[in-house]
Amino acid sequence: MSHIAMLLTNPYRPDPRVEREARALVKAGHRVTLVCWDRAAELPPRETHNGLDIIRVQSVRSAYGSGWRQLFYLPRFWRMAVRIVAGLQPNAVHCHDLDTLFVGWRLKQRTACRLVYDAHEHYPAMMSLYLPRVMVNTLAVWERYLIRHADAVVTASTVLRDEFLQTHRMPVITLGNFQDMAPYQAVSAAEAQVLRAKLGVPDGKLLVAYIGGFSKNRILVPFIEAARLLPAVEFHLWGDGAQRTEVEAATARYPNAHYHGWLGADDLPIHFRAADVIYYCLRLDYPGAQYNAPNTLSQAMAAGRPIIANRVGDLGRIVSAAQCGLLIDQATPEQIAAAIRQLQLPDLRRQLGKNGLRAAQTDFNTAAVERQLIELYHMLTE
Repeated sequence: MSHIAMLLTNPYRPDPRVEREARALVKAGHRVTLVCWDRAAELPPRETHNGLDIIRVQSVRSAYGSGWRQLFYLPRFWRMAVRIVAGLQPNAVHCHDLDTLFVGWRLKQRTACRLVYDAHEHYPAMMSLYLPRVMVNTLAVWERYLIRHADAVVTASTVLRDEFLQTHRMPVITLGNFQDMAPYQAVSAAEAQVLRAKLGVPDGKLLVAYIGGFSKNRILVPFIEAARLLPAVEFHLWGDGAQRTEVEAATARYPNAHYHGWLGADDLPIHFRAADVIYYCLRLDYPGAQYNAPNTLSQAMAAGRPIIANRVGDLGRIVSAAQCGLLIDQATPEQIAAAIRQLQLPDLRRQLGKNGLRAAQTDFNTAAVERQLIELYHMLTE
């Protein structure tokens, strides 16, 4: 089997999508090494986790959310990553997002390895939240140039896949951000109830949760402000990112709103099962919203919990097709509160949750995704 080097510019806490793909390849017999960027040197520089060898670059220090200032540090990470991965002599390099694709291109030039570009999101659109327009346009040109050298492209979004297929000739497949059902099915109702008690949620109270990143494309503060309109409902948030300060300030204003910090991957299933309703809405003025394929949606489905979301991209497509939640037009405190009021009806919550779980068990799960990924690497490396 082949040696695959994966590249990532976060420290791999782990990253859910990267972990799922790496696990699938390891299970299929491939050797996988992840080279990632731990810019705050918070985690072990080297470790093996679930068969995945992890090398964290810690000599290039930087702050998260630095916007264009990251340009002073990113090329230094690239140079380190090229040197490390070249020494590994992999058969293929798997680049997670555009900010690692330059490294993959250089390695392909030097070693003739196969190159896979894994577009978690529409990267230029995502960076429009942080960078001036001229830099975003430059990223789009940069992506069009580098992607021509890829042997295959992977997307998380069907919308982005369709766009790439119109402009590029290499294989393009969609690997949705779907879940392994087993950890969610392993959580008992009693275990979920114990967690609710630890969180201080009284029996009979509705617990609405946001669990995910706090990047600028998420509508978080209006969700928290809905707590003012629904004092009998518990609002709980887990996550971290660019909006953390705003989230902490907003939750401090309402006695029924609570922020708990970051959740590790192993803790996600029980927290999704402990919630009654999951919330996830994207800014409609964010150009990348239509391409977003959130982990949170498939996690809610795997847990059998209804979701409140807005009508955009794969998020709206899947919620509508699976009938697993309520879609709102504008994520204002008033519309969010109105959706929560509807979901205070136990029968409606139960039915939407069952719909989502059924869809997760049949189509939206990791088994189908793993098969596609393994077939792709069989084609590329055999």
